[in-house]
Amino acid sequence: MPTEDSPDDSASESSSIDDGRTVSRRRLLRTGINTGIAATLVWGVGAANYVSSDDLGTITYALARPEPDADSLERRTKSVPVAWHESLRLAFDAQDAIHDLGLSPLVSSFVVPGSYDEPEASISVDATEETVAERLEEVTSDIPVDVNVLDNLPEMPDEEPDTDQAYQVSELEPERVPGGVVCETDHGSGTLTPALFDAETGSRYFATSNHVFGEEGTLEEQHRSEPLAIRYEDAARQIGEVTRGYPAADLVQVEPVDDFRPATEVERADPARVIGQFTRDGLADLMARDGALEKIGAFSDRTAGEIEGVNAVTCYAGEICKPGQLVWGDEDSLTDGDSGSANFRRDPENPDDYVLVGGINNARTWWPGGDFTWGTAAYHLLEEYGLHF
Repeated sequence: MPTEDSPDDSASESSSIDDGRTVSRRRLLRTGINTGIAATLVWGVGAANYVSSDDLGTITYALARPEPDADSLERRTKSVPVAWHESLRLAFDAQDAIHDLGLSPLVSSFVVPGSYDEPEASISVDATEETVAERLEEVTSDIPVDVNVLDNLPEMPDEEPDTDQAYQVSELEPERVPGGVVCETDHGSGTLTPALFDAETGSRYFATSNHVFGEEGTLEEQHRSEPLAIRYEDAARQIGEVTRGYPAADLVQVEPVDDFRPATEVERADPARVIGQFTRDGLADLMARDGALEKIGAFSDRTAGEIEGVNAVTCYAGEICKPGQLVWGDEDSLTDGDSGSANFRRDPENPDDYVLVGGINNARTWWPGGDFTWGTAAYHLLEEYGLHF
């Protein structure tokens, strides 16, 4: 991550070698989109005449139900420094430009919001070739970009967790099946999310990571109608059938069967009730204030960690790159079988009663020098697919 004393337009390299498998080299460059007067107002000469650290604006930090059983979401707003928000906007635009390049050496890129005291946002990039830095400079300016070069990224380990050690649903109440418990397919195990809603119809669905369905889980239609089960008293109980997979989000949407109904709850969380979700700006605001997220996984139970990056594009795993990702915690925040768990934080307006979801968790780093967890952010599920928590 760039620091205040990192020189612009210079390369600073460091190597860390583990068993000869990975060499990491970092390069800091100055990149961003051509933002014209907007960048000048924030960072250019005389910026104090236009935007001061005391100027405040309003963001929508979350979308939440006004009551637990309400059908619609309402905007939650708060005041933030204008300079911070404008720099964040420029970084989001720069991230879009990087994504549009479609560079094959690019493994990931994500926005790193500034703090309120030091509001300049930056972008962190992982790539397999150092030449990617030159291509980034072709399309961007004015935003700091930290390029980390990964050599010989090893294959993702393929390990199946021991389901007998997972958290099963504590009580079998068909009308209220919570998230945070183990779920099973014919191909593997994962963690159930809290209830997933169709924004247009209000229908509730079960959900977990698409890859829990194995190779077919990397596709959209091929695992339709496959069963999803939970465990209760060491026996599998089918709760739904796949209606659709979302490979680019690593999410599977599951239609309930019989009398089963997904609950807006995360078992073993305190509080357990989900009232809504954070927006992209809301996640950036949390990171600016060093706010942590937590998750309840079926195998590792509760872990917590700070947000590392927002609006990420990751190409570490699977056959396609995944936009709208949230990077947080460390590699110990997730273990095999936790895929599909939701990360969340207490609702700031009702901290004793509800939580707001940040996103789902799909994977963690497995290579030397990497130390974070990632998955699709809730705001992206709503914007791209019309689904929300």
